[in-house]
Amino acid sequence: MKRPPLVVILVAVLVIALGETAGAAMARLRLPIQRFAAQRIDANRAAHGLSGSAEYDDEVRARTVFLSEAGLSFFHTHAEGLGLVLLFTGTLVASAVAGRRARGLLYLLLSLGALFPAGYLVYGLAVLELGRDAGVELAERWVLTGLGSLAILGLLGLGAALATGRRRR
Repeated sequence: MKRPPLVVILVAVLVIALGETAGAAMARLRLPIQRFAAQRIDANRAAHGLSGSAEYDDEVRARTVFLSEAGLSFFHTHAEGLGLVLLFTGTLVASAVAGRRARGLLYLLLSLGALFPAGYLVYGLAVLELGRDAGVELAERWVLTGLGSLAILGLLGLGAALATGRRRR
């Protein structure tokens, strides 16, 4: 077994550490996070369609706070998992893939793809600033789709490299 480059290991450890930190923040700072979210919703009344009716506005606020918390929760779980996936796939690339350029490309795709959880942070903040639909669309279109596609391309590339049988010696 060979190890991946230190930068790949650093990205993996950073992603895992950020995921763990988000989990701790969700557990210890739940009320301050909810207050912050409610403040951002009130500051962006037009984006959320707040009407001034307490019943309607409270429902909109509760749904949007929930979406923001969901973004943080998804970040937490995906970061923990994708950091480990990067360590595993990076080790496979280092140990089994022939060709320096092929390894470099796979390291790049897999490392950028491991940043996919950042899209959920964008998601959680964008729904507060832009409103539910516009925030979700921004995160999905410009962050989650791009980084997720890079991760999938990296995994497909690794699979293809392993399937061709050109192994590193």
